[in-house]
Amino acid sequence: MREQNAEPAIDVVRAFLGFKVADAEDLDEIRADLRQTAQVSTRKLRRELAAFEAVLADPPPGELARMVAGEGNWVLDDPSDAAAVAFLGQLAQILRETLDETN
Repeated sequence: MREQNAEPAIDVVRAFLGFKVADAEDLDEIRADLRQTAQVSTRKLRRELAAFEAVLADPPPGELARMVAGEGNWVLDDPSDAAAVAFLGQLAQILRETLDETN
């Protein structure tokens, strides 16, 4: 587990996009998947939220829009990093809400 915690935040977000977002039809499907995960354990969700917060606090220039489109397979109306930051913020909020529901 220590090795997973040492994983860079950007890589955790990238993996989340690939596993939770890439095949989802909409944000409601992502929310439902996260709720199902939270019924078993919230540990991974907490780690993912911390990674989102770290990436959003210091977004790497030119990287987020590419990640959302590539790993996340998500088409934004505006393909800019600013739009990607907003989208990732929505995902972070969904994670927060899911964790709040389990407390």
